[in-house]
Amino acid sequence: MIRRRQHPLDLHMPLQPAAVPAQVREVRGAEAAALPGARELWAAVQLGQWRGTPTEAESENFPAALAVLVKRAQAFTPRVGVESPDAVLLELAGSQRLFGGMPALLAALRKAFPRPLQLAMAPTPLAAVLLARAGRNCCITTQARLAGRVATLSLAHLHWPEEELARLASMGVASVGELLRLPRAGLARRIGPGRLWQLDRLTGLRPDTRAAIPAAERFAERIDPDHETVDRERLLLALTPALTRLEEFLRGRQRGIMALRLTLHYRRAPPQVCILRCVVPEYRAARFAALLAARLEALSLPEPVRRMDLTAGRLRRFVAASNELWTPGEHGGSAAAAQAPEFLQTLMARLGERAVHGLAAVDEHRPERQWRELWPTTAVAATMAAAAAAPDAAATRPLGLMLAPLPLDAVCDAAGRVRQLLHQGRDLALVSGPERIESGWWDGGDVARDYYIARATDGAQWWIFRECGAPRRWFVHGCFA
Repeated sequence: MIRRRQHPLDLHMPLQPAAVPAQVREVRGAEAAALPGARELWAAVQLGQWRGTPTEAESENFPAALAVLVKRAQAFTPRVGVESPDAVLLELAGSQRLFGGMPALLAALRKAFPRPLQLAMAPTPLAAVLLARAGRNCCITTQARLAGRVATLSLAHLHWPEEELARLASMGVASVGELLRLPRAGLARRIGPGRLWQLDRLTGLRPDTRAAIPAAERFAERIDPDHETVDRERLLLALTPALTRLEEFLRGRQRGIMALRLTLHYRRAPPQVCILRCVVPEYRAARFAALLAARLEALSLPEPVRRMDLTAGRLRRFVAASNELWTPGEHGGSAAAAQAPEFLQTLMARLGERAVHGLAAVDEHRPERQWRELWPTTAVAATMAAAAAAPDAAATRPLGLMLAPLPLDAVCDAAGRVRQLLHQGRDLALVSGPERIESGWWDGGDVARDYYIARATDGAQWWIFRECGAPRRWFVHGCFA
């Protein structure tokens, strides 16, 4: 008897499929589910084991902690979402091959999310979240094992209202498995079709679509000059098209940047990194070019540059300011507000970041400890806020303080009373005071002084004080501008 062998495209004589044992079908299904891209594979990262409604302090810390987790998760996959105020979801089906298999991926995940963070993996996102909330640090890659692992979980991990959980408990239902064994028609009447669909998404009977958090946009470009050179002007000329595209990138998003990194690559010398810091969010290509020109002038190039990498910092919200009604010098018009950030940025580009800083007031009565250094961006904001809150507060405090108070020459009469104060040979006349400052007894730096404002014969105003205790000497501590 001759049997005709069917060709895959021969539709005239369909063959009946051979019976496959149930165990073989289960193994093949498990292998298909474990293949990269065959099914979705979700990982859930839980900040801590769920204890019910978080406290007020915990709720305040959740956004900052979640932002850190989301940033780490986006290094594994672009499909990252937030399930609840304390859980982050990652879809990792396409990341297994990238990390070299499941064991290497699990090791990288545990390194990025160490304990006490709870980490669980499952074929559905809701199952992964429930396992992480329950503290089950497990990895389920097949649909066949999913139902058995979630069946023992408590219904409390679903975060359903307390009245629904109490009604189910009165029926003798306390776990997910007991709930799934109930008849679907009666279950839909008791808990509603919405809850039933949620259970279907948990077990994979219905698709569970999740919106991914978009990753932060960054501008980065590689620039290859026409030839290797140490000429700064040629380097800036090669950077001009990239800076123009950076401006278009920022304008289209109505954003600015506070930092710009330029990496110079050489043939033999190690790469050289040049970082520009801005005081306010900036987007203009011409401004970036001017700052890079100032920075390159102060930069020593060991050999000709062969390649440059331009990388922009994090995008910031840019608030455009209107031009003044009057031009500078006309009817009292002033450009100081617009020129101050550009002036600070130029100083930072020419002198370096560590050479420029601002000052901010501290809640401290001792003058030598009343100020602290700030980054120029923070200093400008703090100065504007302080000026708006108390515009006359700085009238009795000079900004120019000496590193250490200098003693004054005092001319006393026969009774020991001071008749004349001299500073650098000039007479000082008291204008206002005294203002007593007595503080610092708790840290060993206690002071007890009476401060005065004094005017010298040349018109300069000085901030002087007299010791409250013996020998009651006079010192000059600062100068008013």
